[in-house]
Amino acid sequence: MYPQSRPPQQDALAAVILYLSRLDHGRLYSDDELARAMNDCYASFGSLDTLSLRYGRSLSSEGTEARARRERRAWASRVAADLARRHPHARSVPIASGTTLSAALEAAGVPRRARAAHRRALLAGAPVIALYLLISGSANAARDFMALPVAGPLNVGLGLGLLQLVAVAAWVLWYGRYSETSLDPLLESLGTSTEELRHRS
Repeated sequence: MYPQSRPPQQDALAAVILYLSRLDHGRLYSDDELARAMNDCYASFGSLDTLSLRYGRSLSSEGTEARARRERRAWASRVAADLARRHPHARSVPIASGTTLSAALEAAGVPRRARAAHRRALLAGAPVIALYLLISGSANAARDFMALPVAGPLNVGLGLGLLQLVAVAAWVLWYGRYSETSLDPLLESLGTSTEELRHRS
């Protein structure tokens, strides 16, 4: 039974690194060779975020090599489990533990950073919402004030409405850039949705 039915984030971190390493899953390796290859692979990615993103993309891509990917994932899981069983307290290969990729990302603070990034986006949108509520409330409660002329056909109400349009457009443009640079990489690295992140908090 291949482990592809299990979500990638539940795979042991050691299995993820073995899967992404340059090792041939059809050969046998000594513990030293495995440790060296795993450490080299882990160092080459630079961060858990990048490693998780690459792993998720590799498993989700389709094509004629799907069976080979399933076999490699099953091999990586078996070897990682064997390493964890035989070397539960290994210091030379700290990544050979049973820690899941999701737990490793949690320890690295990825979900916390994603929630913080969403909070920043909501705080940035708060003035836009406040301006909308002010205009809506003033349109009902202070009609005389809203009707005060400013210049030509422009009155206070129309001016505030135009200001609201500009504020919304500016926030949408800012959020688009912010999402691409801050939110999307974090969520992709977790392989999860915003709703799942909220449930975890």
